[in-house]
Amino acid sequence: MTSGHSRPGIPGRLGLGPMSRNAVDACIAFAYRHDYPIMLIPSRRQVEAARLGGGYVGGRTTTWLADYVRANDPKRMLWLCRDHGGPYQHPRDRTDRLTAEQSLAHAMASFAEDIDSGFSLLHLDTSIDLDGPASFTDAADRLVALYGQCWELARAAGRTIGFEIGFEDQRAGTNDPAEFREQLRNLIHRLRAAALPLPTFVVGQTGTKVLETRNVGSLRQAPSTVLHDVRVLSDIAAEVGTTLKAHNTDYLSSPEIQRLYSSGVDAVNVAPELGVAETRALLRLMDELGLGAQREAFLTLAYESQLWRKWLTPGSTAGDEERAVMAGHYVFSDDRFAGIREVVAVRAATRRGIGLDAYLRRSIELVISRYAFVLPRTTDTRERAARV
Repeated sequence: MTSGHSRPGIPGRLGLGPMSRNAVDACIAFAYRHDYPIMLIPSRRQVEAARLGGGYVGGRTTTWLADYVRANDPKRMLWLCRDHGGPYQHPRDRTDRLTAEQSLAHAMASFAEDIDSGFSLLHLDTSIDLDGPASFTDAADRLVALYGQCWELARAAGRTIGFEIGFEDQRAGTNDPAEFREQLRNLIHRLRAAALPLPTFVVGQTGTKVLETRNVGSLRQAPSTVLHDVRVLSDIAAEVGTTLKAHNTDYLSSPEIQRLYSSGVDAVNVAPELGVAETRALLRLMDELGLGAQREAFLTLAYESQLWRKWLTPGSTAGDEERAVMAGHYVFSDDRFAGIREVVAVRAATRRGIGLDAYLRRSIELVISRYAFVLPRTTDTRERAARV
C-alpha cells in the first residue's frame, strides 16, 4: 500500500469540533498536557462571521474564536480549521431561500473572515444545494471558484493556508474507487490548470456516519470490506499528492480508529460526541446533586429546540430524553439555560467542592483521549510559532 502518512504538511491527525466553550478549553488543556497538536474545526453552524449572524456556540463569531484561542494557546498547539465551509452550509441560506450566487457570496464572505482571523485550513464543502445534494458538476465548479478566490485573498493578505476538499455529503458506505479516482483527478487537474496548490486533505466516504448517539456507518457492519476500500481510496489520494481524511468518526472505539489509520486514513474529525459527552456529564452531576427540577428544565429546553431532528435515524425509537441529549449542547448558550447552570455550579461548589466547568471539561477530555492515544501526533511543526 502507498501510505500517505509520511507526506509533509499535515497539521494534525485529530480534528475536534468546538461544540461549546468548555469543548474549546478541553482541547487546549489536552493539547498542552500531552503535547498533542489538535485541529479545531468549527462549522459555519457553530462559529460564523459576525456580519453573517454568528453561530450557535454562544452566538460566537469567527473573530471571537480566533482571539480566544490565540489568548489561551501561546504555544500554538491548536490549528484553526474551518469545517464544512461553502454554499448552503449555514442553515439560514436555505431558510432564506438564497440563490446559488447569493449563497456562494455568503460562503466567500465567511472564508474571508476565516483568512483574516488566521485560520490555517479551509474545508471547501460544496456538496449541497438549496433543496438537496449538488450535482458533481455544480459542486466541482463551485469548489474550484472558491478555492481560487480564497487562495488569492490569502496571498494578498500574506497568509499561508491549506485546503480540505469534499464534494459529496457524508453517507454510511464507502466511495466507489473508480468514481472517486475520476472525480478527484478531475478536480486536481482543474486546480493545477489554475496554478492553485494541492489540497492538504480530501474527504472520502470511509464507512463512518453519525446518527443519534452512535456510529451507523458500514465500518461496523462490514469492517474487512470497508477497510479494503479505504486502502484503495488512500492510494488514490496519494497518487495525486494529497491525503485522505475521514469525517463522522464519533463513537468509534480506539481499535476501530487504529484500523482506519492503519488502512491509510491520515486524519479524522470528531464533533457531536463532544457535545453529547458534556450533556451527559451535566445530567449525571444534576442527578448526584439532587437537582431534579433543574434537570427536567434543561431537558425540556433541549427537547423543545427541535435540533435533535437532524440526528434521528429513519423510524427512530429514541425517547424524549434521548432526543434531548442529542440537542443539549445547542442550548448551552441559551439565556434560559444560564439560570439552570448557575444553580448547578453553586450546588457543585458547596456540596462537592468542585468547579462545574472543570468537571464538564474532564468528561470531554476523556473522549478526546480515546482518539488521540491511537493517532500519532504529527511532527510537522513548521510555522507553528509564526501562526497567528
